Amino acid sequence: MPFASIVDPGYKIVLFLHILAVVLAFGPTFGYAFFFSVAPQYPRATPAILAGVQKIDKYLITPGMVVLLLAGIGLLSASDGAWEASDVFVSVGFLAIVVLFGLQHGFFQPQTRKAKELAERDLKAGDTLSSEFEAVSQRLSKVGKLAGLVVVVTIFFMTYKPFL
Repeated sequence: MPFASIVDPGYKIVLFLHILAVVLAFGPTFGYAFFFSVAPQYPRATPAILAGVQKIDKYLITPGMVVLLLAGIGLLSASDGAWEASDVFVSVGFLAIVVLFGLQHGFFQPQTRKAKELAERDLKAGDTLSSEFEAVSQRLSKVGKLAGLVVVVTIFFMTYKPFL
């Protein structure tokens, strides 16, 4: 009975933690564009918006990704052979979390820090944000869309499980 573990309460708890981690780690990131859309009308709010993003990154995204990875490993271990590490949806999930960890720590955190520093510098000199800030903001937006696509495609693979 390879699918027996899927109805096991322990499996269901780990699955719950896995899904909750996805919501907490990536859900807020889909709202970032709305926060940044107000920056041109309220440039003085930009450093506070970016500080909020940094707080979300520190307390939701990174810990959520760690829980997501550990729960994913736990699901694979608890599946009693129902799922294999070679299953496409499992491989997509592991690849996605590695890519997202890399983007988070190698791109988003440093670029958000730079954007906040630029916004603070610009606002000391006046009420407008520089073209340098806008360039960083545009990079964050473009890579943010890519990261969002990675999340959505991964959720598709995890729920639909093609190739099974």
